[in-house]
Amino acid sequence: MDAHVSIFSESAIQSTKLGREAFATALRHGRGCAAMHLRDHGMDGVEDIVLAACLENQAYDRQCEGSRAEWMYSLFKGTPAYPRFAGAILAALARSTGGQYYDYDGEQLCHLASLMGSDGDLQAASCLRAFVRNQAMSDDGVVGASAMCALDGMSAVIDVARRVGQFLQHDPQAWCHSLEELTGDALPFDEAFAELERLAAGDPAIAAYVGRQEALIARDAPDERTSQQIDIDARRYGEEFIRQNPVESIIAASTGESPQRGLFLRFGRWAGTDDLNRILDHLREQDDTDVCKQLLRVFRHATLPRLDERVWALASHSSADVRNAAVLALSSLKDPQVRALGLERLRATGFSSEFADDIALFEHNFEPGDETLILSALERQSVDGDEAHALGSNALDICASVRTAAMAGVAQWVYRTNPCTICRCRAVERLQEWGCLPAHIADEARYDASEELRELACKQT
Repeated sequence: MDAHVSIFSESAIQSTKLGREAFATALRHGRGCAAMHLRDHGMDGVEDIVLAACLENQAYDRQCEGSRAEWMYSLFKGTPAYPRFAGAILAALARSTGGQYYDYDGEQLCHLASLMGSDGDLQAASCLRAFVRNQAMSDDGVVGASAMCALDGMSAVIDVARRVGQFLQHDPQAWCHSLEELTGDALPFDEAFAELERLAAGDPAIAAYVGRQEALIARDAPDERTSQQIDIDARRYGEEFIRQNPVESIIAASTGESPQRGLFLRFGRWAGTDDLNRILDHLREQDDTDVCKQLLRVFRHATLPRLDERVWALASHSSADVRNAAVLALSSLKDPQVRALGLERLRATGFSSEFADDIALFEHNFEPGDETLILSALERQSVDGDEAHALGSNALDICASVRTAAMAGVAQWVYRTNPCTICRCRAVERLQEWGCLPAHIADEARYDASEELRELACKQT
């Protein structure tokens, strides 16, 4: 969908009137039904909710889900509420200080101002330019830099590149905006880079910026190794990692004050069976909760050498962290006892999002009919936010591993409850793959905050 075309210009697909609380939840999730409500019923009774979502990026995962500015803009563009929204957004932008990593709210305000400015709002354009240019350059970059480049094109790219380059001259290792980030969809990357290269000959600051971009391009160049060479290099890396981090050091690290989670995960990825058995042997001697949790992390990406009685016991530990870590270790096994544990856990009245990892016990132990139990366990939950996301993520992993249309009800539950647009997109992908995406979900998803999900839904025939 074009960023400057309001969603309200499309013909009505489904009229959905939501109560105020349901609307607030739907808008926070970025659901299409919130946009459909506004299309059919206007802002009455919910204008303050929409405005609050413009002033604050309410996405569940603000880093991974991407900007919602275009979607939010489409909700008030061309409506009688536009002057009130524009005034509040520009006032908030004027109060924002910028210069902090990562200012998701500030970035959303800037992109809203950019969109308004591109549609002829001169005050919005002026406010955005002043905000970006008045910021002090820092290691965190310039909030709104890409928004100003989208508004003003190459002149803004040159301006930002020069400012960043001046900073790099004083601190060559500082983080900086990539040219790809600055150009976005507004300018062809190659043309912008060629123009900066031309200017670099007579501008040391731009030359510093271009030099950094050349290093980034070289770093991110396509990997031309064959798959066989990639496997060989990976094995060499693993061998070197184990040489530098022998099992004795991993055991010692588990008792440290600030153990690094990634250390145990990487060890499990590359350790051989003998080393994994030594971890299990040491685990049997441990009662300390933190040590058990760290050692169990080794098996997050490693298959248990056997159905170990100590790991089995820890799967019922009083500490939720230890219990869940042990459950995830057991989930790597295809075993009747592991399956029986999964059945017992999901049937239990105490099953909740705190133990969402119990669903993983079916990853290698799923049998036809289990989808009914999984769905029943999910539907007993009344969840939102982190709880819904934890349950949904585990449920989607099972959908991906068993790949059967029998799991359609589970995928629909994830779509219906998950606050994350990425997870909802995964759910729709599964439903489309199985040929059972309901029409009402396809209709709503066409208005979702996620551009990827909107495009996916539009492919539905």
